[in-house]
Amino acid sequence: MGESPPTEPILTEVELRLQRHEPVSFRAWFYSFIALLAVLAMVKVCRPDTSLGILAAYLAYMSICCTFCPLPTTPVVLWMAAPAAGGGLGIDPLVVAVLGAAGTAIANMHDYYLLTFLYRYKPVRRVRATGLYKRFAAWYNRAPFATLAAASFLPIPVDFVRLLAISEGYNRAKFALGSLVGRWPRYLLLAYLAERFDLTWQWVLGIGGAVVVLGLWRGLPAIVRKFALLKRCFS
Repeated sequence: MGESPPTEPILTEVELRLQRHEPVSFRAWFYSFIALLAVLAMVKVCRPDTSLGILAAYLAYMSICCTFCPLPTTPVVLWMAAPAAGGGLGIDPLVVAVLGAAGTAIANMHDYYLLTFLYRYKPVRRVRATGLYKRFAAWYNRAPFATLAAASFLPIPVDFVRLLAISEGYNRAKFALGSLVGRWPRYLLLAYLAERFDLTWQWVLGIGGAVVVLGLWRGLPAIVRKFALLKRCFS
């Protein structure tokens, strides 16, 4: 009998490359962020009871509210713009929106760098080979900037859109700009409503509690699943 033709080896893993061409320096980003936090902390310490000190603390807080540190942002935006007579800080809504959006854009960049770092490991990249991921990626890539900006504006969980953009290696500048463009009108609307309807600290506290409860109810199971997935990947 003749020899059977050689069979092709079965691939057990799909080697995937991120669609990112520009260099990504993790240390440069996080060292720069630590320096920014140090400057903001110095401003807050030197001018504790002034508007400048309050704005420095606000920017610092918003800049750490990322997927890996899911602190609430909506009640803080409301509190900043709520009238001082009702327990708020009475900051102009436009200023609240601009600084809040800038802080969120910085925070989203933490996600960008951290997830990019995790993609160095092959087990984490396996998710990009699944059919479900490919379908979502095809949907996102039809209009990446518009999708990212719209998801940042809408009051719904947008982590999967942001993480999908990072996974697809979306340009960092466009990624930050999409976050900024989406969050600025959202924060401006919240701040305007807080000022317009004279929200008191009780309202802000109640809204904050509702946001936390809703976040735990909808977000905690997802976080548990993510950690379980990472544990399985590295085990």
